[in-house]
Amino acid sequence: MFDKTIVITTPGTSLSVDSSHFTLRSAGKRIGRIPPTMIRQMIVHHGVEVTQAAMERISALGVPLTFLNREGRISSRLCPPWRNDPAPRLEQARAHLDFHTRLLLARRWVDAKLANAAAVISRHASNYPDPALLRAAAKIRKIRSRAAQCKSIDRLMGYEGAAGRTYFSVFNRMLRAGWAEFTGRNRRPPRDPVNALLSYTYAILANELQALIEGVGLDPYIGFLHGSASRRASLALDLMEPFRPVLADRLCLRLINLGTLKPEHFQDNLPQPGILLTRDGRLAVLDAVVPWSDQCDDTLSTSLNSPRGLLTREVERLAAAAKGNLSSFRPFYLLPEDIEKCPALEP
Repeated sequence: MFDKTIVITTPGTSLSVDSSHFTLRSAGKRIGRIPPTMIRQMIVHHGVEVTQAAMERISALGVPLTFLNREGRISSRLCPPWRNDPAPRLEQARAHLDFHTRLLLARRWVDAKLANAAAVISRHASNYPDPALLRAAAKIRKIRSRAAQCKSIDRLMGYEGAAGRTYFSVFNRMLRAGWAEFTGRNRRPPRDPVNALLSYTYAILANELQALIEGVGLDPYIGFLHGSASRRASLALDLMEPFRPVLADRLCLRLINLGTLKPEHFQDNLPQPGILLTRDGRLAVLDAVVPWSDQCDDTLSTSLNSPRGLLTREVERLAAAAKGNLSSFRPFYLLPEDIEKCPALEP
């Protein structure tokens, strides 16, 4: 069973393969070996060389290989061939082209995201009482009830944006002292360290979901809430919405509040405006993400309660629905009681 994400970060390192193992070398000396049976996916940073034979073996194993550029963003991906059964992709395309089904699925993903966002800040307020957090959670729940009745995706995105602004208006109240300069979400480029971290963790989450989607034979570029656009993995973005507050945002809070990331892990002396994680900052995030992904967390669910387990199950459930009728798919809710309060689940 492939159950590990292998991240190779050191510039000048090379990855080759022999009859049984992958081999890491630096300055001509062997520094490590990796058995193929432990690889679930592989992420390679800028400056790392991967031989053609190693890439062929990785592809034969069905393992996605992701290359990151100097800034830590995805520059390219090598993916194994799609599975032979075209039925799930045909159903995906049919559902995308059917306005009623597309809107139904879009409403469900937004509903789950808003429910989970309210749950995350309410849980924090239960441990660290703060009336502002409780007021924000109540406002998001009101927006959620309106969004569930939307008749257009544009209007739905408007409600999602309003809820996001409410959520991020109190996000700094969950951060440790010294990070209060965060005043809301901004990107392209991020203008403060917290936004730089949020963008980076969202990219990691989207990359993980895209690899899983490709692995089950669905098309990551045909989405519902996010539609379809050139070079945008819209289905991965759809699936990511309920997990942004539950996984990515909580991971950011953890990295900051436990002191894993410090101000020196960010740089603003860039040719273009904005703030990015330094190389050491990116490595610190990745060093934390790999064990965290497989760590059990009873606050997530009662089964398969590691972040990776949840994502894997979510994609597998979507693929199972795509073998019949995608309108039967239900997204992930952090609190089971939120499912019962969801008018968006009705056909």
